[in-house]
Amino acid sequence: MNGLPVKTSGRDTASSAAVTATATATATAADTATVTATDIARLAGVGRAAVSNWRRRFADFPAPVGGTSTSPLFALASVADWLARHDRPFQVEAADQVWQRIRGAVDDPRLGEVTGHLGGFLIYRQRDPAGATALLGESDAVAAVSLEPAIARAVPELPGGFPDTWETGWVAIARVAAEAADRHGHAELFDALRARYREVCSRQVAEPPRAVGELMVTLAGLRGRSGAATVLDPACGIGGLLEAARAAGAGRLLGQDVNPTMARVSAVGLLLRGGDARIVAGDSLLAGTFAGERADAVLCAPPFGQRSWGYDELLGAPWWRHGVPPRGEPELAWVQYCLAHARDGAQVLVIMPAAAASRRAGRRIRANLLRAGELRAVLGLPPGLFPAGSAPDLWVLRRGAGPDAGAGPDAGAGSDAGAGSDAGAGGAGATPAQVLLGLARDEIAVVEAAWALFVAAGGFGGDTAAQADQVADDADLPAGFRRICVADLLDDEVDVSPRRYIDHPPERTAVGEFPAVGEFPAVREDFLATVASLSSAVPLLTPPRGSGPADRPASLSVTSSVTIGELAKAGSLTILMAPLQTRAGVGDLPLLTAGDVRHGRGPSSRTEELAGMLVLRPGDVVCVTASGESMARVVEDAGAVLGPRVVLLRGDPDRLDPYFLAGILRAAGHRAHGRSGGGADAQAAGRSGGSSPRADPRRVRIPVLPLAEQRSRGLDFQRLTMVEKSLRNAVELAETIVRLGHLGIADGSLRGGETGPG
Repeated sequence: MNGLPVKTSGRDTASSAAVTATATATATAADTATVTATDIARLAGVGRAAVSNWRRRFADFPAPVGGTSTSPLFALASVADWLARHDRPFQVEAADQVWQRIRGAVDDPRLGEVTGHLGGFLIYRQRDPAGATALLGESDAVAAVSLEPAIARAVPELPGGFPDTWETGWVAIARVAAEAADRHGHAELFDALRARYREVCSRQVAEPPRAVGELMVTLAGLRGRSGAATVLDPACGIGGLLEAARAAGAGRLLGQDVNPTMARVSAVGLLLRGGDARIVAGDSLLAGTFAGERADAVLCAPPFGQRSWGYDELLGAPWWRHGVPPRGEPELAWVQYCLAHARDGAQVLVIMPAAAASRRAGRRIRANLLRAGELRAVLGLPPGLFPAGSAPDLWVLRRGAGPDAGAGPDAGAGSDAGAGSDAGAGGAGATPAQVLLGLARDEIAVVEAAWALFVAAGGFGGDTAAQADQVADDADLPAGFRRICVADLLDDEVDVSPRRYIDHPPERTAVGEFPAVGEFPAVREDFLATVASLSSAVPLLTPPRGSGPADRPASLSVTSSVTIGELAKAGSLTILMAPLQTRAGVGDLPLLTAGDVRHGRGPSSRTEELAGMLVLRPGDVVCVTASGESMARVVEDAGAVLGPRVVLLRGDPDRLDPYFLAGILRAAGHRAHGRSGGGADAQAAGRSGGSSPRADPRRVRIPVLPLAEQRSRGLDFQRLTMVEKSLRNAVELAETIVRLGHLGIADGSLRGGETGPG
C-alpha cells in the first residue's frame, strides 16, 4: 500500500497462476470445442436423422468448422446458441465440455490415450491437490514434461506399458478437467469420459452392457456376501465387469488386458472409486500375471474369434484340465483359464459366442465340463442389449474340488477322444443330473429369476434320482428356460446351445405372466366377459346442438389457441425430459419407458437412483412420438421414474386439465399420422429408409377454454381411454386363447366339441 514490494510465497504464486490458467482455459473451452452430428443428437435428446433434417431445413444452422464431408464437426458454442434461439432443449454438461476438447485435440484412435492420461491426472489431483494445482500453474511446456512423472510417483498402482508422454495441448484440457472435477467429482467426471470413449470407439471397446455386468455379479453370488471377495477378470477391457463387482462389495479386484490403454482406463476408474485394484497390461493366456491367485469369482468377456491366441505356445499349459482346446476354439481356452484361476467351488461366468455351444471341434471339452459338473448353465442373453447380429450366451460354471477334478484321462494330452466317451473324473455317479438352458427375449431380469429357481430346486447337485423327476417338469421356470438332463447332452455332438432345445420364448411383460394350458376355460370366460362389456363402455359422442357453427354453445365458439411451447413460457406447464444418463434394466426403481406409454401399461423396467431423475406424480402427462404419431396419457400412480425418450408435461391443475391436455396431444398425433399416410405403409417407409413427420409436442396447438370446459372434454377423453384399454385387453386375451388352444390340442390336453367349425 505504501509502494513497497509485497513478498509472496512460491506456493501462492503457483496457486494464483493455476487459477488464472484454469479460468483462461475454461473461457476458451466453449469456443474451441467441436461436436459431431451424433454428439448434437445425444445432447439434444433426438435422433441423428433430426439433426440432418435441421441442417437441410434451416439456413441458419451452423456450418461445419472441420471434419470431413461424411463426418463434419461443428463448433459447440454455435450449436448451443442455435438450439437456444430455436427453443430446443440442450444442456452441455461439464463432462461434455472436457470430452469435446479431447476430441478436438486428437484423432479417434488416440482418444483412449488422452482419456487414460487425464484419468491418471485426476487420481494424482485427488491424492495430492496442492501438487497438481502447482503443476497446472506452470507453462504448458513445463507442465507437459512434469505431469506424467508426478502421476507415476503419486499413483504407483497404474499399469505399465502406457505411453508416458503428455503433449503440450493436453495441459489446457487438464485445467478444464480440474475445474469440472471440483464441481462434479473426480470419479463422476471420469465415469462420464469413459462412457463417451466407449460410445465413440465401440468397435475397439467391446465391453458388455452394464445390465449384463450387473447380472453376472448377481449370479456369481457377490451381492450381500459376507467378507471381502477377490474377483478376477483376465480380459478386463476398460473395467466394466470389475466396476460392477466393486459396486456389489467385492474386496480385491484383479484384472489384466492385452491393450495397455484399456488396462490404464480400467485401473483409473477403479482407483478413483477407492477400489483395492491391481490391473496389469499383458496377454493373460501367454503372459498371465495371476498364476498363484485363486479368486472367489471370475468374470470374463473374452475376445471372440482370436486367430493367434497361443495354441502352439500353450500346448503344455497347466490349465487344460478338460483337454487342450483346438486351434479354432479360443473361447474354450479362456473358459479353462478362468476355471484354473478360481478357488474350489467358486463361480465362473464367461460371455461366449453362441456358436461355441455347438461347434464340433469343442465337443470333447464340453463333454468333460458336463461330466465334471462344472458347466451349470448356458443362458442366451436378450438380443436387444447388443448390436445387430447374434446375441452371445452366458456360461455359468463352478470350479470343482481338487486340482484334477473333472479332468478325464485324456485331459491335457490333446487326444481326440470321442465326445460321447466315458472319460471324465468322478465317474457317472458324480455327474449332476441337469443343467439349465434358456433364452431371454427382452428383459434380462428373467435370466436372474430362472437361475434362482434352478438353484433353489437343487440345480447344484444332490440326489440324482430325485433330480431326474424334476427335469421332466419345468413349470416353475419362466418361459424360454428348461432343465436338461446331462445324459441327454452327452451324445456325439454335445450341443449345449439353448436354441436347439427351446422354442423362441413367447413375448410377455413379466415372469410367470402366461397362464398354463389348463387355464384355457378361465381365459375364455374372461375374454367373453370383456367383449360383452365393450358395448356399454363405448361412449355415445354426438355433435353438440346441431352441426353448424351457429348451433354451438358460446363457450365453444372461441377459435383462439396457443401452443404447448407458449403455455410453458407462460408458466402454465413445465416440459421435462429424463437425464441423458438414465439407464434401463439396472437398479430397483420402477422406470416408465417409451414402450410403456405406447402400450398403455405400467412401468415395466427398472433403473437406479440418479441425480436429477424425475419421479412421476399423479396428474402428470407423459408423451412419446413414433412414426409421426403421438401417444400421450395421464399418470395415475406416483413413484415411477421418467424413462428416456419420454416427454413429461407437468401442468398447473388450476389452469390446465391433464386429461384434456393428453387428449389434445392424441388428436394432434392422429392428424399428423393421417397426413403421413399412417399404418403399414408409413411403417414400411420407415423401415426402407423413408421418413415420417416427427411430432413435436411444443408445437401442438391447444384451444383456449375455461377450466370447466376442459374438464368436461377431459372426461370424454377418459371414456375413450377406457375403451382403448378394454380393446387391448380383449386382443391380449384372444391371443392367449389361440396360443393355449394350439398347445393344448397338440398335446391332447384340450379337445373341442363333436361339431366342426362353422
